[in-house]
Amino acid sequence: MDKKGDLQVHLSILKAFNPDFLIEMLETAHYFEQWDKLLYTADILYSYAQRIYEERQYCKAMGMTIPLVRMKRPLVYYFGFSQQMRGVACQHLGDYEQARDSIYRELGWLEDLGTDGQEIAREFRHLAKVNLYAVEISSGKIELLDDYVRFLQTYPEGMLDGLVVIMQTALCYGLNVDEQLSHLTDGISEIKSEHDNNAQSKYRKFCYLVNLYNMRRA
Repeated sequence: MDKKGDLQVHLSILKAFNPDFLIEMLETAHYFEQWDKLLYTADILYSYAQRIYEERQYCKAMGMTIPLVRMKRPLVYYFGFSQQMRGVACQHLGDYEQARDSIYRELGWLEDLGTDGQEIAREFRHLAKVNLYAVEISSGKIELLDDYVRFLQTYPEGMLDGLVVIMQTALCYGLNVDEQLSHLTDGISEIKSEHDNNAQSKYRKFCYLVNLYNMRRA
């Protein structure tokens, strides 16, 4: 079989994958804190996105028609989401070096992003900053806590995960974080009124950690 035939075989196999189902699997693994599964699935999604990208670039270089692949989002999203989820998994598994490497991978090397793709890349760049703060603080760089709080005040989307990180850090290192929490009271009040199941689950975890924190300080 020639290269063109091999390419068509690869593409037919790839089309059997559903990257959006992998996204759902990642979200489920994250929700249930299944970190090994999160890492494994993130690697699958990244490999999938990488292969699709390589096939597209090959078709473009050879002047071939680029086959359509069923995806709900631009390809760059799957790169970015898989990298961030891999970083989160490594963070919770205690592999902070791998977490940093996964989170801080740039997406600017991707060609043909288009306007939507560039916007997605910018969003993931911002999310990477949030996640990198979490990794550094979790790994013991508690001097970054105040900077982290100030950043969360400007990025409400990361508030809930940030609150959990702050409380986990306080419990791990025996810190007093009353002052830091006082700067985030508005964000905490808004979270209470959210009806999203995932948000409420994280909020309950935050409350549980706060209770542990108060018990240890009593």
